[in-house]
Amino acid sequence: MNEYSYESMFEKVKQEIPIKKSDKVYGVTFIGGPCFGKTYVANILAKKTGLYITANDRIRRIYDESGFNNIEYEADIKKMANDRTVYLLENRTSHIIDANMEFFWEMAENNFKNYNAKLYFVELKCDEEEVIRRINAREKEFGKDPNNHSRATIDDYYIYLERKKNKGIPQEKIFFTINTDSDNIEEQVDELIRRIEEDD
Repeated sequence: MNEYSYESMFEKVKQEIPIKKSDKVYGVTFIGGPCFGKTYVANILAKKTGLYITANDRIRRIYDESGFNNIEYEADIKKMANDRTVYLLENRTSHIIDANMEFFWEMAENNFKNYNAKLYFVELKCDEEEVIRRINAREKEFGKDPNNHSRATIDDYYIYLERKKNKGIPQEKIFFTINTDSDNIEEQVDELIRRIEEDD
């Protein structure tokens, strides 16, 4: 096995990032727990806008492919996710952050402000029965999909709900809300894009 180095792993992460410099730089991220539909919405948004998706699962995949158990390096992966955002902002590249920023919104917002960029928080809502169904289905399929590195469980969902009671993002910071248990998600994403384009 190769000797571990944070710097070398971060270089591998940066190599897959397409830099697309722009005068107007912004980010879109999500507020929502496990299986609320973050990745699903992120993929629709990326397809419609051409924006790059950053996700911790991408970093976990790179760790696994490099022979390092991503569970053992979770602290480094979280740090790397933030460093990746800063790298994109330094290179004036708009992107989608496929993560729940409910408990890290201030840090995320400050990152963007430091580079004269705006971060749009999109709240995802989903009926609890549907969330639980999704978690159970994903647990059964874990290990079969090479792109699925998420290990969120029912316990993680309830931990999220308890944490949300004590600390969450202020409602006035929410730019847009999408209901992911409806059948018109694409139309909702279209409306999100329209509002971002109209925002100064």
